[in-house]
Amino acid sequence: MRKPKLSLRITALGLIAALAVIDQLVKVWAQQNLQGAGRVVAIPGVLGFRYAENSGISFGLFGQNPGVMMGITIFTGVVMLLGIVWFMLGKLDRLGMFSAALIIGGGIGNFIDRLIAGYVVDYIEFLFMNFAIFNLADVFITVGVFGLIAATILTERRKMSAEVVNHAL
Repeated sequence: MRKPKLSLRITALGLIAALAVIDQLVKVWAQQNLQGAGRVVAIPGVLGFRYAENSGISFGLFGQNPGVMMGITIFTGVVMLLGIVWFMLGKLDRLGMFSAALIIGGGIGNFIDRLIAGYVVDYIEFLFMNFAIFNLADVFITVGVFGLIAATILTERRKMSAEVVNHAL
């Protein structure tokens, strides 16, 4: 796989910034409109919005231990910086670049919350199942992970197909 063009990498960096900004704007909206409002049903039986402050990591883990959370916050910041460096130097295809941008943009959005407020603002709630309340950054990260998995599988399939063709010649 060849290294992506600089213009694609710059576009992807712009996407990272835009995703982080969009995430922060939606969280401000959630704080202003959902805090104290209880559950707001968007699609009955399917989707609602409810303000929550998650001082832990996934599903509130370690929320009662500020020392552990500070360590995780610092670690996350370092990982985000390394992710951006890897992203800029990596040899990802378009799907991989887009997926990595989703992960990094979402990660930065949640990192900003944790750094400034000490917690992450969550507000999206599935009503058809018992699941954690989450936010847009979490959606970006989840979709990005699945995209990277798909990009990896597709890349490996292309490599295997090329090896078969080369071996047959």
